[in-house]
Amino acid sequence: MPNMPSSLEDLRRVLEGAVDAAVIIDGEHRVLYRNPAYDVYTGRRPREVVELAGSGTPCHQLFNLEICAESCLMKRAVQAGKPLRMHEVHARRGDGEELTLIVTSTPLGAGLTLETYRDVTAESRVQRKYHSLLARERNAKEELERKVSERTEALRRAQDQLVLNEKMSSLGRLVAGIAHELNNPINFVYGNVDFLAQYFRHLISLIGLYESSELPEDVRTRAVELKKAIDFEFLLEDWERLLKSVRAGAERTAQIVAGLKTFSRPQIGKIEETDLIAGLETTLHLLQPLLRDHVKVHKTLQPLPLVMCRGGQIQQVFMNLLTNAAQAAGPGGEIFIACQPLADGVSVSVRDTGPGVPAELAGKIFDPFFTTKDVGEGTGLGLAISQRIVRSHGGRIELVQVEDALPAGAEFIVWLPCVPPVAPVEAG
Repeated sequence: MPNMPSSLEDLRRVLEGAVDAAVIIDGEHRVLYRNPAYDVYTGRRPREVVELAGSGTPCHQLFNLEICAESCLMKRAVQAGKPLRMHEVHARRGDGEELTLIVTSTPLGAGLTLETYRDVTAESRVQRKYHSLLARERNAKEELERKVSERTEALRRAQDQLVLNEKMSSLGRLVAGIAHELNNPINFVYGNVDFLAQYFRHLISLIGLYESSELPEDVRTRAVELKKAIDFEFLLEDWERLLKSVRAGAERTAQIVAGLKTFSRPQIGKIEETDLIAGLETTLHLLQPLLRDHVKVHKTLQPLPLVMCRGGQIQQVFMNLLTNAAQAAGPGGEIFIACQPLADGVSVSVRDTGPGVPAELAGKIFDPFFTTKDVGEGTGLGLAISQRIVRSHGGRIELVQVEDALPAGAEFIVWLPCVPPVAPVEAG
């Protein structure tokens, strides 16, 4: 071992019994002193360590630290003029074992530096395992919270759906009852219009017979005065037109009653071939009070193949879309309805000339209880139910923004397969 100043001899005696490895290095990275712990850290045979140190082998070749190749801690400490410490320094012993060290480099003056190495491999492994366990526990907690949130949301939706199903069931029974009660008087009016017309014709013929006969002058005078009083000439012209209006009103009411019967059918019905265009027409008849004199409807209805579906449910979808379109378009607005056959099914689109759906809200438009209407004007369930119904039939429904089109608005397109890939699931 090279000669060292007497002050370093005192330091050497202190380091001999230290648990941490210690080494004194000169400016050329030669090892001037090493304690027994250092020899053990190198992982080399004692004789090999003696020979390498005695021959002036640089410290990084005697015991290699990962920082040696990038930034020599000794040089940095000398430049800084103060001790430097680095944690989590990886090193490889001569026998190949990986170590994790805390390295401290302390300038001693006269170009010498003291470096000490504390082995924290075991502590580092425990700490890494501890952090791994913490991360695993945190991930498990987050996953549990996510599942709880999902289950809670599913439970809330199921509860809302049960309430909605009960409401829809009650509404269906109410509508069916009203339709049944309306059917009898409407049939009475509709069935008696023809008889009433026949009676009018007979009475007019009788009046004509009297007028062609010889009547006393006073009777004829009273007849002329009565005809003037009742505007007999206008009555002759208007009675048939009036009865035609009554017939048309009765027919229209009968159509509404038929539509109510169709709409009030149980939503859980059998799958059967359904004429979607007829369903659209029925829905439009039901919505006439909302549309008449307020919203103009344009229809482009190409012939469609029959679709295997639950007709009552699909008609409910049309009802929701057309009602929303009418409310969005407002008085003086327009609705455009189009349907066309596709290679694997059919498509039905409903477009309005309303303000459209803001881009920031488009992603929420199908969420249950989300609505763009004012408070008290909508439940936010129509589109959510419609989407669930369409999906249960193997189809899809999408919102298409038409802000760049003239007139602007929003368009909803429903795609349905002619035959569902699987039996549709229940949808409220």
